[in-house]
Amino acid sequence: MALFERGRGALPGALGISLYTSPDGELQRRHLQEDNDVVIVAKSPRDLLEAMNTGVPSSVFLDGERIAGSVFKAMLEEDLGFPLRQPRIVRLDEPDLH
Repeated sequence: MALFERGRGALPGALGISLYTSPDGELQRRHLQEDNDVVIVAKSPRDLLEAMNTGVPSSVFLDGERIAGSVFKAMLEEDLGFPLRQPRIVRLDEPDLH
């Protein structure tokens, strides 16, 4: 897991998070070679959720595939057994035009 500031067309200050499903692979080796500050460690779903709440990344890159941060957070919450919040329909009274 690595938090990073997104560049190339992203909003200034937008964060991303990079995750891998395996501790070793071609993508991980490439990231380790390109950046000496990258360290790959195992994290639990609860640790990932805490990182999501702290950094609030707009994007998550799971093995190089982009997922919206809000979608990944919902996936973690479901995996941890948190009840999913369903949107509530709100009906507004129609305006009185007379």
